Amino acid sequence: MEVLIGLITLLFSTVIMIAIGDKFRLPWPVLLTVVIALGIFIPWMPQVEIPAELMLPIFIPPLLWALARRTSWSSIRNNWRFILLLSILLTIISAITIGFTAYLLVPSLSIAGAFIIGAAISPPDPVAVDAVAEPAGVPRRLTNALETEGLFNDAASIVVFNLALHALTMGEKITWYKALFTFFYSAVIAIMLGIAIGRISAYITNWSTNSSARNALTWIIPFTTYIAAEELHASGVIAIVIAAIEFNSRVQIEAEDRLSGAAFWEVVELLFTGVAFGLIGLTVRGAVEAVGTDLWHAVWLGAVLSLVAFLVRGLWLYVIYRQNIRRNARTGAPLRLQEVLLLTWGGMRGLVTLALVLSVPSTAGFTLYNELSVIALVVLFLTMVIPGLTLPLLTKKLNLNAGPDPFGDKARELLVKRARKAAIESMKTHSDDISEEMMSVIRERVLENSTMELEEFQELSAEERAEKIKQVGVVMNSIHLEALRAAEQELLQARRERHIDPVIVDDVLKEIDAQIIVTEKRVRA
Repeated sequence: MEVLIGLITLLFSTVIMIAIGDKFRLPWPVLLTVVIALGIFIPWMPQVEIPAELMLPIFIPPLLWALARRTSWSSIRNNWRFILLLSILLTIISAITIGFTAYLLVPSLSIAGAFIIGAAISPPDPVAVDAVAEPAGVPRRLTNALETEGLFNDAASIVVFNLALHALTMGEKITWYKALFTFFYSAVIAIMLGIAIGRISAYITNWSTNSSARNALTWIIPFTTYIAAEELHASGVIAIVIAAIEFNSRVQIEAEDRLSGAAFWEVVELLFTGVAFGLIGLTVRGAVEAVGTDLWHAVWLGAVLSLVAFLVRGLWLYVIYRQNIRRNARTGAPLRLQEVLLLTWGGMRGLVTLALVLSVPSTAGFTLYNELSVIALVVLFLTMVIPGLTLPLLTKKLNLNAGPDPFGDKARELLVKRARKAAIESMKTHSDDISEEMMSVIRERVLENSTMELEEFQELSAEERAEKIKQVGVVMNSIHLEALRAAEQELLQARRERHIDPVIVDDVLKEIDAQIIVTEKRVRA
């Protein structure tokens, strides 16, 4: 019962923190973590303990699926260089640098133990970035860069972590060729598995006629994918991302399914994010009690390793910035020094870091075992809580609005124009079937979503007008629906094109879907 009370408390706190965060323009996940962490001073605060080995399987599948479903194959191809440089190379370099620093600071620490710490601290958490960046007002182009990085960096860090943990527990040495083979095996098998599950799931979804069942299937897919990948010793992170992208590229669903699916996953993402960040706060009491007299040593070590993580990330992003300047790049990030600073400050650690350190068994012979949780929490405080609370102010001070289309307004305007053009072209095929005035009314509906009446009807009595509208209504609504579907197909095509942000496409498509549902009801009436 205590666990149930604790979960309900976390869910209720999530809802309250969302309201407070929206009101004061602050990232609610950070507020939730801080508020729950203050429970250390409340003796009767209910504790929710989830076995460490279940934290990643419970939280990563739904949260990563919710993030990956908003991207596309074209976006991945367009950002492959960014993914390689940040998601893989930066994660590995950070793990090595942080691990080497820990090895120098703690003489009794083995190389394998040092790599365990480095791998756990190295990856920015995509869940933390996604939850914090938007409320903080980070421009869409930079948010997209952080989210793209977060899709794959956990995979690299988990591979390094598992290798180091295996070496620590089994007493084996880590060789570069074994590490390379393990990474490529994990990635290749995960990609193949993700494509297979994504295609099969899309086929089942297209075959099913029940909207609720189709949405329920999307809930099952990420967990199934993660478990299958882990059983094959592949990367569950990569498998989920690939499955989500492949599924969304092949599934054929209507407007109602898109809207209901988006609403369903928005709620899932909010609640799971709330529980995940709440659990981070709840671990504070246990970590402080376990570390005992070594508390300040753990705090000091966590602070130094956080500083190293920031420095490595900042230097690496500066190198990428210089390359972008030489290439005269107009897309991607960073394109300005201000963006280097924000992307460095926005490399937030989160649930993955905590879950990895908690998964180290007490029997592993790890020198810093009792201090490990406090080290991780200090890292989370310095790389997530403080940046999360200061990002809104930093975003304003850096004048990031001066970059190319920072919030995607121009891209959105172009997509709206494309959709309208496709709709109007569709209506032209019916120019011989209806009058020009009726065509103007439909065109006005498409452009402004209005409900104008024909001028010739305004001179009729109420009964005559109702009868006339009923007579032409079927034709007008059918043509209107056909025009909206043409706009829908144009946007779906745009989503598969390079240099187009799928999130912005989905935002425009959401408005078209709402109009389609209303018009379908008019046609059936």
